[in-house]
This record gives sequence, C-alpha cells and structure tokens, in this order.
Amino acid sequence: MHSQREAELESLQIAALPHVIRLAWGLGAATNRGPKPKYTTDRILGEAIRIADEDGLEGLSMASLAAPLGLAATALYRYVDSKETLIELMVDRAVGHPPSTEPSSEWSRDARNWAVALLDAYVRHPWLSDVVVTGMPRTPNSLEWIESLLNTLAGSPLSQSAQLSATLLLQGIVRNHAALMRSVSSGASAADSFMALLPALGARAYPRLTAELQREWNNVSDEFDFAVATVIRGLAAQG
Repeated sequence: MHSQREAELESLQIAALPHVIRLAWGLGAATNRGPKPKYTTDRILGEAIRIADEDGLEGLSMASLAAPLGLAATALYRYVDSKETLIELMVDRAVGHPPSTEPSSEWSRDARNWAVALLDAYVRHPWLSDVVVTGMPRTPNSLEWIESLLNTLAGSPLSQSAQLSATLLLQGIVRNHAALMRSVSSGASAADSFMALLPALGARAYPRLTAELQREWNNVSDEFDFAVATVIRGLAAQG
C-alpha cells in the first residue's frame, strides 16, 4: 500500500518536472544510461561550492569544476543538466537550514535573529549575493528559511497576506547588505576609485551625498542593524 507522500508524488508526474526540482527533492533524477556515475551529486555540489567560495561565481565553469574531479566537462551533465541547475542547487546547499528554534513570545527579536543567521550564510559564501534571483525559490532549504520566518511572523501584528511580503523584504535586505559587505572587504575597485573622485566631480551637484560619503564605510554592520530594525519597527506598527 502506497504512503500518502508516494501517492502525491505519483500525481505530480515526476518525469515532467524540471531536472533541478527532481534533484533537489530527491525524486530520482539520476540517469540510468551509461556507466555508473563516479561521484554523487552531493560531491559535485561540494566541489562547486569550494570553487565559488575561493574564486567567486566568475571562477566557476563546467570545465573548472570537472578538472579537480578528474572528469571531462561533458561528464558533468550526467549529474546536472546545466550550469543554471548547478547554481540553484549550490544555493540551496550553501544556505543550509535556518536555526531550529521555536518562535518565542518576542517575534521582533526572533525576526532579527533570523536575518542575522541568514546574513551569516551569505558571509560564509559571498558569491550568494551574485546569484540573480529570477523567481520564488523552489528548493527545500530555501523554502525552509521562508517557512521559518513565516512561523515567527505568525505572532506579529501583520495580516497573514502581508507576512510573505515581509519575509521577502527581509531577505532582500540581507542580500543587499551581504553584497555591500563583500564590496567593502574586497578592497579598491573601479567603483571605489570613482567614489573617491565624487567629492571633486559632484560636490556642487550632490552636496549632501558627497558629505555623507566622507564618513567611514569600512564597517557596514551598523547599516544592516539600522535597516532590519527599521523594517521590524514598521511591521510592529502595522498593528
């Protein structure tokens, strides 16, 4: 007798699902053609994340991933059908699971802790902020992060329909500040050079911005705390 989950999976017409969905959810996406794969998909993802952590997404290609594994680049397509699939699975593994804590009576503190925990994942894997978001997440860990904050916001004054919007807003703040932190820590760049010239180029046109940019920007943690606290105060005011 089939379990309820098996029955539900059968109704999904698994073979018609995108390859990335079948891999992420363990729905038997591996091919049965050809020789037995040398590695597991998990091993492939681990190596891909190592490369991205060291060299960024720009340093990750099917060729650069295949080389340390002793594979031809074309052999990787036995594990993932495209680089896009590879990156989507890498994101899911890199963010991992959210903190496994039960919501407390102070939803605002829990929401801040959630944002800090997600930022920690971005700090460990700076390339995460380079991944272009093209739609709602569809992999298990990414969805678990959303579910976790929705559980927290269930105790807030927000209506149920606004809780998902608030979750996506906090996710966006984390992504933006992770990108800013990475930019600050990476040292001088063409953009930094331009910002250094801005006082001379735009002091008259942008006097307030020019003055603001004269202060120390090497530590953006205060900016992150301000953004998260401002959003949470705004959410609390919804009641």
